[in-house]
Amino acid sequence: MAGSILVIGLGDLGFHILQFLTRVTGVSKIISADVNAELGLVKTRDAIFGASQQEFYPDTSFTPMNLYDIDGTVEILQRERPTVICNVTSLMSWWVRHTLPAEVYKRLNVAGSGPWVPMHLSLTHSLMQAVKKSKIDTRVVNCSFSDGVNPVLGKAGLAPTIGGGNTALLIPPIKMVVAEKLKVPMQTVDVSFVGHHSVVTTGMKAPYWVRIFADNKDVTDMFPKDKLGPLVMKARSRGMGATGWTGPPPQQATASFFLRNVLAIYFDKHELLHASGPHGLQGGYPVRLSYDDVEVVMPEGLTLKEAEQVNADGAKYDGIEEIKSDGTLVLTDEAAKIMRETLGYDRPEYRLDDVTTIARELLDVVKNRAA
Repeated sequence: MAGSILVIGLGDLGFHILQFLTRVTGVSKIISADVNAELGLVKTRDAIFGASQQEFYPDTSFTPMNLYDIDGTVEILQRERPTVICNVTSLMSWWVRHTLPAEVYKRLNVAGSGPWVPMHLSLTHSLMQAVKKSKIDTRVVNCSFSDGVNPVLGKAGLAPTIGGGNTALLIPPIKMVVAEKLKVPMQTVDVSFVGHHSVVTTGMKAPYWVRIFADNKDVTDMFPKDKLGPLVMKARSRGMGATGWTGPPPQQATASFFLRNVLAIYFDKHELLHASGPHGLQGGYPVRLSYDDVEVVMPEGLTLKEAEQVNADGAKYDGIEEIKSDGTLVLTDEAAKIMRETLGYDRPEYRLDDVTTIARELLDVVKNRAA
């Protein structure tokens, strides 16, 4: 496809995505955007300078953008008319919870990511309102907790095109585990996976569905779930329940997964990938991505209804009991109790219209607890 790619949000993950994108051949134009005009320009120039050292000279520019200024965002969208928007905005990154005192974080980790959906939903909600109001022809890849954000926005008719992950993060380590055990090259291993973000954060203890092939032979039975999970977590070498963090973990692989979805749409690849939140669905699915279509590809032996149930069950491990027809997110009783007892925050339900207020309340609660 001709046209531009707009990357919104130049935090740690967004900056990695921009760095990688400036080294991709064939992209006509790149626009980066962030609410912090000074730092955003510095990071954009750094990406340009870094790419030039490898003889890449993409047409790259920066524009300040405040997503809460919906009319201002509409003006930018109508001026730039991006082919694909990559949204990497958040009011608080997921890893910040790891920096809280150990006894606090360990309790919050049990509650899952559901209680923190407003941190990722607030800005994305504003963006999707602006996209709708702009009436431009574009596609949106949401990299901000799309397992929870996309289905909420879908209830309001504002669903992004697709999400950025999250179970896609497990595909390479599964391939590595299988390749090492069977002594075959990683590229000969294929995986079909259905599951919620919680599968990643619980060390594969949340419900999921998987089929594994090596050299086109089904080898799934050789890797029972009670053995596969620990092996994959060891391969990932990341303790999701770890405490004492002072900054973000390595996110280059995450950036690569998310950017792959952007490029599959931009280059109209019709590529079979794993991604979350297609058509506002909850959780992750195998999908075939092109500019004009996001096709949910159901593997043999699994129906879409069954896949949706796998993801709905998995959402509970992330503290999400349900998402109502009006977009209200209901926490599980356990998640609500943990938030109440650990942080003194008592909101068992999050209405979409209240999401920005809730996000700011949560930010204050975290700052106070950290202090």
